[in-house]
Amino acid sequence: MSKDGWEFWRVTRASDGVLAWLAVTRPGARAVVDRQKVWTLLPNSLVFIANWLVTEDFRRDDDASIWEYENIDSGEAHEVALEVPQPSADEIARLTRPESCLTLNQIDRHPLNRLLGKRVADDLAVRARLSRSAGAN
Repeated sequence: MSKDGWEFWRVTRASDGVLAWLAVTRPGARAVVDRQKVWTLLPNSLVFIANWLVTEDFRRDDDASIWEYENIDSGEAHEVALEVPQPSADEIARLTRPESCLTLNQIDRHPLNRLLGKRVADDLAVRARLSRSAGAN
């Protein structure tokens, strides 16, 4: 766990092991809902957003999980942040319309640079610009 109470998670699809998300949790948060929440990285936006889909899956007690979770240190999280795919527009829209364990006002955000630092945020910003310019060609 990092000094400010965040835990980092590499989230891969259970079906094939492909990287799906970089996630953070805050088990020592004051509010119960924040101790249960999982935030995932939106690389092009440079934020971690409360992800009700992953939160619900992370808390499952059965074998029906969509994703597998590996607790990683902040150094490894820096590397994963540069590899994590940008969610589709449909996925982002679904994340911001909670259907289950979180209410709309509980879908909060944390800036990437506050959790992983300016260097990672700058590297992801470059990746986003390159992606946009490649898409324009």
